[in-house]
Amino acid sequence: MLQRTQIYLPEELRREVDNLRKETNESLAEYAREAIKDRVKKDKKKKIDLKKLAMEVIGSLKISQEEANEWIREIREDRRLSDERLEKRWIEAQKSKVRK
Repeated sequence: MLQRTQIYLPEELRREVDNLRKETNESLAEYAREAIKDRVKKDKKKKIDLKKLAMEVIGSLKISQEEANEWIREIREDRRLSDERLEKRWIEAQKSKVRK
């Protein structure tokens, strides 16, 4: 069952998506669903890879599970902040592009 969702896209991103989806004759909804699926899969893989790495490190460093969990939380927070900084830079670049 599909659930209706409304999103807002920056004008430039929408143009780029429209150009790309014309090549595949996909609707905007199909294109968005596939893009979201890819992102979810990528994020899940990152989470699995991080957990695997953490378990390997735990085994080699002989640290406690609690210490490992704290380490994982810190890495996730660093990644989240990094993603936020990149998103902010992207938005600023798009704004400066529009002003030109």
